[in-house]
Amino acid sequence: MNTRMPDRLNMQFIAYQLDVPDAMAKARALDELQRLNHPPLLILDTCQRLEIFGVELPMLSAFKVAGQMNEVVAFERLARIAAGLESRVLGELEILGQVREAYKRFRETGGTDNSRLDRVFQDALSLARQARRESGIDRNLISLGALASREMMDHLPPTAHVAVVGAGSIAGSVARYLTKRGNFPVRVSSRCPRNAMALAMEVGGFGAGLDELVPLLSGVAGIVTATAAPHALIYPHHLADALRPLTIIDLGVPPDCHEDVPKMDGITYIRLEEIEARAQVNSEERRQRGELAARIIKDGAVAWSRKR
Repeated sequence: MNTRMPDRLNMQFIAYQLDVPDAMAKARALDELQRLNHPPLLILDTCQRLEIFGVELPMLSAFKVAGQMNEVVAFERLARIAAGLESRVLGELEILGQVREAYKRFRETGGTDNSRLDRVFQDALSLARQARRESGIDRNLISLGALASREMMDHLPPTAHVAVVGAGSIAGSVARYLTKRGNFPVRVSSRCPRNAMALAMEVGGFGAGLDELVPLLSGVAGIVTATAAPHALIYPHHLADALRPLTIIDLGVPPDCHEDVPKMDGITYIRLEEIEARAQVNSEERRQRGELAARIIKDGAVAWSRKR
């Protein structure tokens, strides 16, 4: 595929789909992108995708470009993602927050220097919100974070301590739900201790980095993991001082727990696929709402292309 960069005199908004065949390749690509983020890019990293939105992709070595979309197609693609039309659970709620977070990072890394590109992202998010609102695609849909939290609450005694591993959109949803709806004391661990501490302070708990998992998990009755780590984070030795019975809900892609963890005595291990299955309710009605959302975004992208 020709990956020549666009003419600097005629830069247009472009989306790139990156070829990251496994989690390790994805991690290397992210590391390189974050170190050489110039010009500013919107880097959308979720469990399912690694896509880049901007005017120019830096020449990097960690990946190949699997696909490239022109301005209007890229605009529609970003709006579709934010509306939940490209998600494993149609209309899922967390993805909109993940796109907003990616947009926030774009602005923090100099994105406001390109006012036109900043406006493009705002317009795409606005169109996605309109499609959600008018189609009702997420009506009666419970988020993965809320479903995981409810499942955990069904397994726990009152006031049991819970650990949340991760500090992203889904992990934050779980931590807030457990404290506000269930009144459970929550501990937070993340690759970035600062992010863990920020989420922990928000929910009145305490946080730590992944190097402190053993003390963090001591005495907990439940663990929810929700990271995009390329490898397992939790091994049997991390759970030596956790309570039994112990409930673990693993929302990681790939799984955050080592394959030996589900085999341990006294542990109930619930996978992401089991939580997703609970979200797939009223599938025919949601499919129809998804078609309406897609039409709204298609029409909106056409109208946007005429104004630009």
